[in-house]
Amino acid sequence: MVLKDSDILLSTFPSGSQATFVCSVGYTPEGGSGVVTCNAGSWSAATLKCQKKTCGSPGEVENGDIDFPTGNEFGDKLVVKCRPGYILVGQSEILCGDQGWMGRLPTCEVVTCDEPSQITDGSFSPVKESYNYLDVVTYSCGGLTVSGSQTVTCSEDGTFKPGPPKCIKVECADPKVDNGEWVSGSRPPHKYQATVTYRCNAGYKMEGEPTLECGINSQWTPGIPKCTATAVKPTKPTLVTTTMPNPVPPHDNSNTSTIVGVVVGLLLVGGGAVGLWMCKKKSER
Repeated sequence: MVLKDSDILLSTFPSGSQATFVCSVGYTPEGGSGVVTCNAGSWSAATLKCQKKTCGSPGEVENGDIDFPTGNEFGDKLVVKCRPGYILVGQSEILCGDQGWMGRLPTCEVVTCDEPSQITDGSFSPVKESYNYLDVVTYSCGGLTVSGSQTVTCSEDGTFKPGPPKCIKVECADPKVDNGEWVSGSRPPHKYQATVTYRCNAGYKMEGEPTLECGINSQWTPGIPKCTATAVKPTKPTLVTTTMPNPVPPHDNSNTSTIVGVVVGLLLVGGGAVGLWMCKKKSER
C-alpha cells in the first residue's frame, strides 16, 4: 500500500486529520479501508487489503504455443514459441502490467524454401514460385538413373533436404556364364535394377546365386556364378574266382576245372548284379 498522492505532499497532520492509503500499482483492493486517522499523535490502523492483479488469457497464437513460466500475474511474463516449420514475427516475451498484457502477441509464419537446385540432365516437379515447409519436390532423369534421393523436402531451416541427386548412366554388361544358360529376366541393354536368372547345363553345378541384379555401379550383384563339372567316382574292377564242375561223368575226377573270372563291368538290376565275365580254364589234378 502507498499513501494517496494528495497526502504524500503534506509534511504534518493535525490531530483529527485523516490520510488515505491505496493499493500499489499492479494490485487491486480486496476489502477493508485505507483511511487512517491521526489521534493525539498516533495513527489508527489501516484495514485495506490488496491483491496482485492478473492479466488473464492473452489469446492464442496460430501454429505457436504460449508458456507462462511464473504465472500470469502482475510482473510475470509470457513466452511465445512457434512450432517446427514456422518462424516468429514480433516479440517473443510480453509483460503482465497494471492494465493487462503490455504488447501484442506475435505471429508464427510458415518457413519457405528457395527453388530447389537444378541438376545436370535432370529436372524436378512441381515448379513453383515458393515452397513451404514440408513441401516435397521429385527429381527425374529421363533415360538415366537417379543416384541419391529422388525426393527432397523443404525443412524447418528453410533448405531442401537431403541434397539433390545426380543423373548417371547405369548399364551392366551381359553376364557370361560358361556351361550355363539364361533362364529368365532382362535382355541387353541391362539397366539399373534389371534382373537375370541363369542355370547350369547338365553335368554341372552352380557356385553362387542364380539370380543377379544390375547395381548402381553398373556391376551385377551378387557376383556372376560359375558352373563347375560334377565329379564322377570311377568303379574299381573286382577279381572273382569260382570253381565249376566240368560237364563229364561224375566218376572222372581228373577233369574238374577251376574258372578264374574278372568282372570288367557291373550293372545293378534290382537287388542283384549282372556282369560281363572273362573266363580262363585252369586244370587241376
